[in-house]
Amino acid sequence: MTSLRFVSKLLIFGLTLWAVGTSIAVLFDVTIYFPFRIAEDIDIPYHRWQSARIAIFLTFAYYGVVHLINGSKEVYPVHFLKVFLFAVSLSGFIIVRKSGAPAMEYAVVLFFLGTATILHLATRARFKRYFTKK
Repeated sequence: MTSLRFVSKLLIFGLTLWAVGTSIAVLFDVTIYFPFRIAEDIDIPYHRWQSARIAIFLTFAYYGVVHLINGSKEVYPVHFLKVFLFAVSLSGFIIVRKSGAPAMEYAVVLFFLGTATILHLATRARFKRYFTKK
């Protein structure tokens, strides 16, 4: 296994643990937002909500367009993660910039962009088949 694939699996594992832990915390009336901020007396920042909301719409739009162009086609779960993380990065950057949020919010955007890039590089096809019949 290449080091890039190992890093991608490590990132997916960490984000999976975070997602499960955050989901379980809600059952105990604890709201956690990325990375490990507990929203006790404060609400989750509006720009974070908007970034997630727009990312969901962009991901839906992406797969909708792909379906309309190519018809039904199986995709791997990591492809969905990659598309969603790119959408979160894009929408997050625009919304953080537009809302004038603290500069530290760009670190979250860069983390998701870096994770999406690593997933993209680790899961791309290694060899193109130039001489096969289609």
